[in-house]
Amino acid sequence: MNIDSYKLLISNLAVRQQCFTTKRTTWKKAENQIEWLKKLNEKLFGDNQTLTISRQDIFETTELRELIIKTIYWGYTGGMRGNHFINILKHIDLVENSFKKLKHIAKPTTDDFNQLMASFKSVAGLGLSTYSKLLYFLQLTFNGNPCLILDQRLIDVFKSKTYSEFDLLSGIRYDNAEKKYLDFLRLTNEISKEQETEGENIEQFLFIFGTNLKT
Repeated sequence: MNIDSYKLLISNLAVRQQCFTTKRTTWKKAENQIEWLKKLNEKLFGDNQTLTISRQDIFETTELRELIIKTIYWGYTGGMRGNHFINILKHIDLVENSFKKLKHIAKPTTDDFNQLMASFKSVAGLGLSTYSKLLYFLQLTFNGNPCLILDQRLIDVFKSKTYSEFDLLSGIRYDNAEKKYLDFLRLTNEISKEQETEGENIEQFLFIFGTNLKT
């Protein structure tokens, strides 16, 4: 199948309006251990028990720690596995400093990405699915290619060999996805230019429709 067949659909997706809703009770365990999270949740949730966050809401967030939390709430509405969330919060300074360092590099390269991966190895639970979301919302690039979200759902699409443009990623698995992440960015950026759309539109199309279309 050729992704170009869905060019019109892809270009008209309401990407920035995509939203998800999470419950405050989902994050109570972490609140009980991390005092600053409780204060932040009081700001975010207010008197409500639920919080609906769109992509645009996150892009408009200027404070880094709040952006990190909103991204996790948006991407993991039912909570993260095990103690991953609490563990990430316990390493929040390392996470923030790693992204701040990247933000100050004019043109991040493959070496910078490898350094980021190495710095996150000590943070259990902070895998590609999570930090690619953060890279995307921080609007970072590597080798001139805008960062995008790469999670298990997209990996399954590439493994299925549904779209010929992504044949290079057909051997991808979650355990080798980090090594192929920059190839994913490059390919998606090339395709987006050909389709005169944005890479995030292609990413969202693959997430929503990836293996759910039949010619």
